[in-house]
Amino acid sequence: MADMYRGKPHFMRELPQRTSLRLKDRDYSVPGFYYITICTLNKIEWLSSIVNDELCLSPAGSIVQSVWDSLPNRFPGLYIDGFVVMPNHIHGIILLTEHLRYNKPELVMKPTMSRIIDAYKGAATYLIRRNAGIPEFSWQKSAHIVIVHKERALHITCRYIAKNPERWLADRFHSRGTGL
Repeated sequence: MADMYRGKPHFMRELPQRTSLRLKDRDYSVPGFYYITICTLNKIEWLSSIVNDELCLSPAGSIVQSVWDSLPNRFPGLYIDGFVVMPNHIHGIILLTEHLRYNKPELVMKPTMSRIIDAYKGAATYLIRRNAGIPEFSWQKSAHIVIVHKERALHITCRYIAKNPERWLADRFHSRGTGL
């Protein structure tokens, strides 16, 4: 019987492991600014369209915006800054303060950026599937989170977010015409 495990079949071989973009020694509940990018699964353009450099939110995009705007209510001590809903991704800035907590008193631990993003993606996905009529809607696994250390970097990031719709046609993830 031990012989059957000697040469593992192809489906039991180790799959390549994703490399984490998170800094190993960083506590992602520490106060500060965080720049977030979250993409839709397979970069499908469900969230908005851009016509003449103007954003036109789809019903799914309106939900994504609304859920983002509700984050400070769900996590007191969290503030939101620049935000944009692109056709297949979102960019936003979150400020975590010393007073960050869950809005439920029984949860005493501080929420991390990963838990905040998971809550955001979960709520948006639920509402989009239920209310926007897109039962197959999904986000890519994880999110890109960048810690913004300096005020100058924060201003550059805010400007990048604000100008993102103008650069859409040159975006390498823009699928050239498969949008809404």
